[in-house]
Amino acid sequence: MLLSLNMKKLNFVFLVLFIFSAVFLSSCRKNRSDPSKITMRPRVFIENAAPVPIIDEYDFTSVQIGTIENIFTDDPDDRTYALWFTLDRRSAITLQKESIRRRGQTLQLIIAGQRVGFHVVQEAITNGVIPFVLTNNLPEENAMMLYRELSQSIVHLQAELKEQQG
Repeated sequence: MLLSLNMKKLNFVFLVLFIFSAVFLSSCRKNRSDPSKITMRPRVFIENAAPVPIIDEYDFTSVQIGTIENIFTDDPDDRTYALWFTLDRRSAITLQKESIRRRGQTLQLIIAGQRVGFHVVQEAITNGVIPFVLTNNLPEENAMMLYRELSQSIVHLQAELKEQQG
């Protein structure tokens, strides 16, 4: 009887240890980059300026998708998609400086050499969040696919950056 009770306690301890180690190992794996999941490397350039990005793929920390009403049509379902990117602190400061200097100019979101979106600088961007209107009037499924790929890529790019930094 006593041996059976001790075995039950021992099995319970092993179960708890197994669950803890599984959770711990899976959480460690989340922070590792997977190069196969980095399918997009977004960069921001200034239109008609030197071909040097002011923001590169490692500066983005997250992305959100939304819609903007198309003012050129009466159809309420005709919407244009936009991506709102959040930047790390250092890049947010760079963006603030550049947006002050470049009022009236256009920032371009470039992925794989293609212009995907644009942002006309009207005032200083001080919150580290930059919206890009998607250039092509993409159907919803294509805009969502782009959003999902960018979200996944940004997570793994951030993990890759942390691995490089040690």
